[in-house]
Amino acid sequence: MRIGGQFLINLRHNNYAMYKTLILAILLPLLLTACSNKPIKQGKITYAISYQLPDSLSRYAAYLPTQAIVYFKGDSTVTIQQQGDEATTVISYQPTSFLRVLLHSAAASYQVDYARSEQSTLLPAPLGYHYMPKKDSASIAGYRASKYEIEDKGTGLISEIWYSKKLTLPVNYLTMPFDTTYGVAVKFTTKQNEIPVTTTLKEIKFEAVPDGVFATPPGYSKITPQQFKDMPVGN
Repeated sequence: MRIGGQFLINLRHNNYAMYKTLILAILLPLLLTACSNKPIKQGKITYAISYQLPDSLSRYAAYLPTQAIVYFKGDSTVTIQQQGDEATTVISYQPTSFLRVLLHSAAASYQVDYARSEQSTLLPAPLGYHYMPKKDSASIAGYRASKYEIEDKGTGLISEIWYSKKLTLPVNYLTMPFDTTYGVAVKFTTKQNEIPVTTTLKEIKFEAVPDGVFATPPGYSKITPQQFKDMPVGN
């Protein structure tokens, strides 16, 4: 009986193993197909931009962009700021550290590609920030957010940032200076040329992006980051 009982146990075990193998063989292609057909997250982000200009520069307010549009698809993003005939477009792909800046005006159009080692020159705080959590919280664009004070490691200047963990978005040109471990930056103030600039998330739409939005239009002259840096003001 012990031998027969063990045989039945082994038989049942083998049949169960064969059943699991059969089910796995059926389900695996379905799972792989489902994964391959999973839609890529894409959409449009709108930010509001405000500036704290000193009285001596207030007359230039009309020339500064007050809105930024970001299109994203997977890890690809394009950030567009435009005011009148002038536009700055930044195309980025974080996995490969690709970053291309397109500068357009009525007078000329330039394409500037930045290697990873050169990208810190575009940041408001090239050495990064120290982060200090605060107790404040608020709803920004419908997302619960928490406040942090940030200290520029290079200058020691203090500003603030609001993070939300209620959404997931790829890093874009506006948010690339910040540590993503705290969440998604939905409002932040930085200093650019000694002028405080506040960027606030206004709206996110998860929808198909326009065709060709990540492509570089024809007619842009290629220059290096150093050539752009050496350009006289006004070009």
